[in-house]
Amino acid sequence: MDSQRFDRLTRHVGKQTSRRGALKATAGGTLALLGLGALSRTAAAVGFNGAKCATSADCRDGLECRNASRGLLGGTLEGAPYGPPGITDLPPFAPSSGVCRYRDGCGNEGQSCQRNDDCCNGENLECGNNHCRRRN
Repeated sequence: MDSQRFDRLTRHVGKQTSRRGALKATAGGTLALLGLGALSRTAAAVGFNGAKCATSADCRDGLECRNASRGLLGGTLEGAPYGPPGITDLPPFAPSSGVCRYRDGCGNEGQSCQRNDDCCNGENLECGNNHCRRRN
């Protein structure tokens, strides 16, 4: 690389970005991170009845996360650069996982299941291909 080309490259890299450009880049990066977070939550929804969860998004269709806690202050201290080290490990501040459970006590037609016992028997349902369906 010749010296003029190198000089042009370093000037281009070192050029200050306008406030508007910096704001656009920050907003774009934030939106991208939010989108990836939502995508990972959707992909992580694998919790069948009895599986551990942090939120209902971790549970399959027809199930909700029960007894999960984000800890005291809703997890706002988690990863914070302030406060005593290890405070989020103390029981009142620490998040605790919950358990995926059926909203109605059992799986209704079309909801997720792993075995026949997961489906509502009063509705003549059985578990097939991980979904409750009517018996033939």
